[in-house]
Amino acid sequence: MKPSPISRHFELFNWLAVAFCLIFSPLSNGPANANKTETKEIERPKSRIFRTGNAPHPIIVVEADVYVNRLKMVVKFRSLGDDLELIQGVEALEDGIYDPEELHEATEDHAKYLAEHIMFRDGEGELMKGKLTSIQHIEVPEEGIKAGTLTDHKMEFDFEFVYDNAPEFITIEHSMGSDGTLLPAELKVLMKQAGSDVPYSQMLKPKKPDTFQFDWSRPVLNEAASDNEWQQWFDAQREKSLGLMQYSAVYSFLYINRFDVRHEVLVPLATLTTMMDVERADPSFLEVEEQDKIAEKIKELFSGINPIVIDGVEVKPVFDRIDFYGLNLKDLAAQTERKRVSVANGRAGVIMSFSTKGSPTTVELTWNKFNNVVLSVDSIIIAEEKVDKTEFSKFLANNTYRWQSPDREPLPPIKGIAADIDPEQYKPRKLRIPLISAAMGILLLVSVIAKPFLGSWKAVFVLAAGAMAIGGVGYPFAQKEIDNPFSIPPKFAMPDSEASKVFAQLHKNMYRAFDYRQESDIYDALDKSISGDLLRELYLQINQSLRMKEQGGSIARIDEVNLIEDEQKLVGTLPEEIGFKFRSRWNLIGTVEHWGHVHQRTNQYEAEFAVKLIGDSWKITKFEMLDEPPGSVKTSVRKF
Repeated sequence: MKPSPISRHFELFNWLAVAFCLIFSPLSNGPANANKTETKEIERPKSRIFRTGNAPHPIIVVEADVYVNRLKMVVKFRSLGDDLELIQGVEALEDGIYDPEELHEATEDHAKYLAEHIMFRDGEGELMKGKLTSIQHIEVPEEGIKAGTLTDHKMEFDFEFVYDNAPEFITIEHSMGSDGTLLPAELKVLMKQAGSDVPYSQMLKPKKPDTFQFDWSRPVLNEAASDNEWQQWFDAQREKSLGLMQYSAVYSFLYINRFDVRHEVLVPLATLTTMMDVERADPSFLEVEEQDKIAEKIKELFSGINPIVIDGVEVKPVFDRIDFYGLNLKDLAAQTERKRVSVANGRAGVIMSFSTKGSPTTVELTWNKFNNVVLSVDSIIIAEEKVDKTEFSKFLANNTYRWQSPDREPLPPIKGIAADIDPEQYKPRKLRIPLISAAMGILLLVSVIAKPFLGSWKAVFVLAAGAMAIGGVGYPFAQKEIDNPFSIPPKFAMPDSEASKVFAQLHKNMYRAFDYRQESDIYDALDKSISGDLLRELYLQINQSLRMKEQGGSIARIDEVNLIEDEQKLVGTLPEEIGFKFRSRWNLIGTVEHWGHVHQRTNQYEAEFAVKLIGDSWKITKFEMLDEPPGSVKTSVRKF
């Protein structure tokens, strides 16, 4: 028989954990259920024994067979007869025989107890209302049932839940044994979806809900399915659940990049209530207005636990985001408007960043927050695109993960684009005008014109001779250059292929600058290819284009910048300057990753640029966006 989707991976672990906890773990001492039941007063158990190996332990074990179809869910509870003794307070008479009528009444009361202490919730966390349809009472033989033998008898209780739409999620939790009695209790769930003969299987402890997901377009496979078909089914379910297939588990993701370290923790709200006080008006829900206060408490909690040491120095976290999610995985894939969440099946997502001085060489994460619910935590480490896994466990002596940076080459330097052009050839030829000689020439001309006023040619000759002498002596001095109006220089021209090559390199440099993280380093890199006031304008515009609104404004990492070949066009030269105008269309592909799933966004842009020779290098001096259609976001799941 094929193992079920959950039991295939976790059933062995669950059984081992249950056995271990029964032996070593203290029992729940949480507050009693606020809703009083109509059952009889519960007395301390005297006789029930559950054997694990050779060690006897009193324990309540209820089995629940759950059959789910599109419009109805049928639940059959099975429990041993001595639950009437442990929970309903039934006692044998003086002759050592139980009263059949008392057993019958106690069984009716036990049905109410199960209905109140075993809860089914829909995807929004609302309680699903069920109806008791039948009870199979204990069969009492003529001679009666002797004291201490109720464990040999069983009871069955059938409930029916009717709904309008096929459920995507059903959350089950129970509070049996959590009312202050030293009585451990477990609910063994066997859940089957209509259309499949392979059930889900899970063992639930008090106050620790679990969620089951149903895919009605692709139900669980049947026993006859091949291993390959099962693998395809698991892969499809994993993709659909964004890799987060255990709704009751705590997930840890440690990201180590060239310029930053980030720790992301996804913790069920039901588990969070065992780690800190989660104040709320309704025990079943966390309202929007209550979430900010809880977020501050989460900061206090995580500031003091699970330290991270970078290059030998413990670094305090900066909390980038604290969000509260329901079961709708679209909320995880794209940050949406806040809403109230169910404590039974909601989760808190905590994103912490840790500053680094340059590229980290060693990173250590220690997980030190365990309790009777958080027994172990699987952590995924994504370090420079390499994926590793580790387990932190309450039962391990060492819960520190250590990462050592591999040898890596530094980022290649960004260089300016030198121009092999003599700018003088595109400038008009100059005329040198000696100002003193020109002045004396004007004086000579004036003297000739003024001859009638001077009275004789002798005076004109003397004045002219003096002007010529002064002009000759002053010729080397006080010269001024002007454009030669009779010399027309060649206009600047550039072949399309050469302009495309220059622009492609400038465009590449423009985005490569954002490989750096410090603003000053980005500016220094942009300065190699961008000039003037445009430098800050482009910095702000590109920085904004990399922010993913769907992920709360997180900055995307640039993966690819692809110029679209048939959309590169030289559209003319710059008037009176050595430069050209270039129109380009390109795709920008960037990614943001959270919780092990990658959001890849592709944007397309079209813009016109002005490229000018400044000094001996080409630089972009003008930028005008022509078209910026909405981008597309694709979500994928890492393999881990």
